[in-house]
Amino acid sequence: IKFIALAILAQIATAAAFVSNGSHSTAYRSVQAQEFGLTVAIASSSPSTTRLCMAAAAPAPVKKKEEKVTNENDTQNEDEKDRGWLVRLYNDPMNKREFVAMCLMEICGLDDGQSYTIMMKAHQTGIAVIGNYHRELAELYRARLSTEGLFVDMVPADDE
Repeated sequence: IKFIALAILAQIATAAAFVSNGSHSTAYRSVQAQEFGLTVAIASSSPSTTRLCMAAAAPAPVKKKEEKVTNENDTQNEDEKDRGWLVRLYNDPMNKREFVAMCLMEICGLDDGQSYTIMMKAHQTGIAVIGNYHRELAELYRARLSTEGLFVDMVPADDE
């Protein structure tokens, strides 16, 4: 491939040597091919004689290593996705305990023993963790439990 490129450059350089440059001819011209990194020089002492001088291939341009710039928020968001989100249930005096346990069973898919334990912990301590879920699922559970009138929120897993 370099030989073909070199031959093409030689033809371009020869043609460039015979093109006039305004009212006077050029004694020395240099044609460069950026794609191949080759330089062709044309030296002319008179219009009838032309020498073709080819330089060695120039070194290939060095590609700079691109460092991936990470934003602290991106890293934090990735870590939060890995650890998951906690859906928390708060005690409220308005809803009956049976209703709260039933909502946990129907919406979150917990069995009656798990839902009763979570409901009682929220009733006794004021707060209980329903579970650790992926963000989308945690948002779904929070929204559906909130529409039932329960006090719930979701936080990243490390904030507990």
